[in-house]
Amino acid sequence: MVTSDDDDNTAAFYERTLELEEVGPDTYLSVDLWRPKGNRGVFGGQVIGQALAAAGKTVGGGFRCNSFHCYFLAPGQNTEMIAYEVRRIRQGTSYCSRLVVAKQSGRVIFMAMASFQSPEPSALRHQYAMPNVPPPEALVSPGDHLQGKQEQSSEDVDVDKMDERDVLPVETRHISLPEDQRGLPIKALWLRAKGDMSELGHSHHQSMLAYASDFALLSTSLRPFKMDGPEAEHRLSMLVSLDHTIWFHEPFRADEWLLYVMESPRTASGRGLSIGRIYTRDGVHVASTAQEGVARSVALATDNGDTLEFSKLISRLTDMPAKL
Repeated sequence: MVTSDDDDNTAAFYERTLELEEVGPDTYLSVDLWRPKGNRGVFGGQVIGQALAAAGKTVGGGFRCNSFHCYFLAPGQNTEMIAYEVRRIRQGTSYCSRLVVAKQSGRVIFMAMASFQSPEPSALRHQYAMPNVPPPEALVSPGDHLQGKQEQSSEDVDVDKMDERDVLPVETRHISLPEDQRGLPIKALWLRAKGDMSELGHSHHQSMLAYASDFALLSTSLRPFKMDGPEAEHRLSMLVSLDHTIWFHEPFRADEWLLYVMESPRTASGRGLSIGRIYTRDGVHVASTAQEGVARSVALATDNGDTLEFSKLISRLTDMPAKL
């Protein structure tokens, strides 16, 4: 895994995290894999980002990814690099499609379908307005938050977790949102890639955002449930991704602050569903995400779940109507 010492002021974080080696026609091999502490496999966002980077290498420079639909079929291990095989499904003048199959030891662990579009003007435009939230400069980093928590209490803070955050290629600032007593299934954070990506093409920025879009999304589906403390009603036994989709609407810079707003409309049948919207600082909605995953827990108390009124939930996500 890349460390902060490897990156003075350039995109070394990007280059290592999402770097691929071409090993055959339309076939690429990862050079770095990260397995977070406690995970069953490597970080899913890294597989997403690498797979999109592989697909992008087979597309001409006049095309940009407009959607990327992924399925996680088995955990990836960091003891062996992942091979990404790209199949050129369709090549049109306005759109083209690529299928990406990721393998370890000949076993398929991940599949994705990518759509690329040749940019075109549009007279039809609308979007939800960006929520009114504090700027990233007004928020503390996750590492500082954990350090402050340690200083203010007798609880032990996971030092390894703090170290992991320091060497990630993306930095985040979490936003405290209003919650009712049970907790609302909403979440928001600022994120940006570390290092200077100004010399890299837009496909690199898309791959980095695809990587980062996996942070915190699925866990939004657990927000209504008490999982910690003496009043915990559930003990989480499994939370793993089944699929992940990202749609790109407008160009952006991944190394500039982006607001990631997440919500979960449903958790049931052992699965949680979360969706997200990503904005630039000036309020342009540049990408959307959706993710479903296995969400299993051991019930410690009776809980029939809450039905949340949609209008109240949306009012927490944005203080203004849709911008037309």
